[in-house]
Amino acid sequence: MMKFFAVLAIAAVSAAGPAGAQSAIQAGLWETNDRTTMEGVQPMPATSRQVCLKESEAQLERLLFPSPEEMTQHGCKYEGGVKKPGVLQSSLSCPPTAEVAGVDATAEITFTQTSYEGLGQIVAKDKAGTTIKGSSTLSGKRIGDCPS
Repeated sequence: MMKFFAVLAIAAVSAAGPAGAQSAIQAGLWETNDRTTMEGVQPMPATSRQVCLKESEAQLERLLFPSPEEMTQHGCKYEGGVKKPGVLQSSLSCPPTAEVAGVDATAEITFTQTSYEGLGQIVAKDKAGTTIKGSSTLSGKRIGDCPS
């Protein structure tokens, strides 16, 4: 459960709008890094992954959030988008279930065609009403072309 919670928390903080948002980035191989800290919870290791973005999916959102199907499956509600050039602001709310705590999160990501960085704030609340606050540091950069 904790592993899924960590993934959901990171996804919630990283969440962004639909692919129609004006957050075009350069296609290619990207490396993303996320570090999340929750009050009173054993520190979670930073996560790093590589993602290949094709021309048709070269949007910042593709690096930062689960598929729309996964968001719908968890009953999440998203608001946000690019408020000014190079800055993506978002908020996400996912209700608690029997297995997973609910999450309310906000994030502000500054980005260019080849990199991004930002901070997110999380409030997680389970069905029993226990609340945990946390924060995430998010970053990524284009490291080259996708492998053939």
